[in-house]
Amino acid sequence: MNGSAKKVGIIGAGKIGGSLLVRLADSGLYELAVSDVHAERLEEYADGYGIRAVGSNAELAEDSELIVVAVKPWDVGTVLKEIYPVVEDTQKAVTSVAAGVPISAIEKGLPPGTAVLRVMPNVCASVGLGSAVITANETGKKMLPVVKDIFGHVGDVIELPERLFDAATALHGSGPAYVALFADALVQAGVREGIPRDVARRLVNETIQGTAVLLKERSPHQVRDEVMTPGGTTAAAFVAMEKAGFVGAIYDGISAATEQARSLGEQ
Repeated sequence: MNGSAKKVGIIGAGKIGGSLLVRLADSGLYELAVSDVHAERLEEYADGYGIRAVGSNAELAEDSELIVVAVKPWDVGTVLKEIYPVVEDTQKAVTSVAAGVPISAIEKGLPPGTAVLRVMPNVCASVGLGSAVITANETGKKMLPVVKDIFGHVGDVIELPERLFDAATALHGSGPAYVALFADALVQAGVREGIPRDVARRLVNETIQGTAVLLKERSPHQVRDEVMTPGGTTAAAFVAMEKAGFVGAIYDGISAATEQARSLGEQ
């Protein structure tokens, strides 16, 4: 492979694999194929997007220059066994989006010298506003620009050392769920103070969307300080939240998620 992959095969059409398929199909830049254990998913992408649906992972790998493994961590080993004979003695590259599965483990399941890349995206990819971190083994480094471009269709892609992937998984991979938890708590708090639920939800959703835009231009501290008037309502809220351990809970949550990501790689 010369560092350019137009034939992309995606194994697994779940949230991440499916989002990538849709965005790549819309771009019109790639020859796409998909395999999945659920036949109804294959029909959805074949009928709705004209993507070639393939009956087996080995068949998909046969006709792909870049193979994206988008399955659960515990299914990665099985997939690698299925594609091993097809990848052997070729220049095909393999990219995994499985949380917690290190490049070293993926290399063990593939022929020696295979270009292996690892990408950790998040569910925001489904709306094209995701973020992803990427790394590669020595052979796969030549493919970094290509895979960055591919995942760039679903959001921002940042190269990061693999030793930081578990923390990144905890921070941004699980991040949308944290934000959703916070949003739900805000809605419930608004309801508790007498605001109708539908109004509270609209206020919270618009506030989070607007704040996300501000954070692209300013640091979190700047946004916080612009809102917080000395002796005002925001300052009072901060004091109460700190007493309840708000920031400490976030630190503990990220730490727990990082440890869980590490344990997935050890299974």
